[in-house]
This record gives sequence, structure tokens and C-alpha cells, in this order.
Amino acid sequence: MNIRTTLMTAAILLGMTGIAGAAAPASKTVDISAKNFAFTPAVVTLKEGQPTTLKFVATQGAHGLVAPEIGLTKMVTITNAPTTVTVTPQKAGTFVEHCALFCGAGHANMTVTFKVVK
Repeated sequence: MNIRTTLMTAAILLGMTGIAGAAAPASKTVDISAKNFAFTPAVVTLKEGQPTTLKFVATQGAHGLVAPEIGLTKMVTITNAPTTVTVTPQKAGTFVEHCALFCGAGHANMTVTFKVVK
């Protein structure tokens, strides 16, 4: 094989690997802590169609969360042991979710907002 053929083959192979690598959306991780009676951060921005790992931990009490609009269809129990779930939101919008596990007098005001952007 001559040098010209070798260089052309290498260029084609490099181009093909670049295309394959660009197809997969990048995943990110968001840390969410819960305490009586707040989630931190209070607003979480996610990207439509992008897998995102949510890492939950409670710094006070036990809490729960269900957020079907972002793909979290089963309740996550949030304790002092970190819990991770990966979601891939399919619809843009703003979704306000309440703590799903009664945690005391301020429970009704304990919310987290998920903003899903295109």
C-alpha cells in the first residue's frame, strides 16, 4: 500500500469515529439534598432528551420524591445514604414536585422545581 492510500484510509477511519462519537448525548449528574423542609437546589434545570443522574441525600429527616414528568415514576426515598437515579426528560416545561413522604409541619411547602429545556 502506498503512502497516499494509507493516508486516505486513515482520514476516512478518523472521520467515521468522530461521527460515531458525536451521536450519544452527554450525561450529567445533579446533586440534590433534602432537609426539613427544603430541597437544595430548589430549581433543577434539565435538558430534554439528555440522560441526567440525580443524586439524592437527606441532611435532616427522611423524604421522598416522585416526578413523572421527568421520568421519575417510582418514589425515591431520600435518606442520609445517597441514592442515585438516571432520568431522561422527554418533554420541555416547568414541573413543581412536592416531597412525597410526610416530614413534619412544613411538609406541604417542601417543593423542588424541574425546568426541562430544549
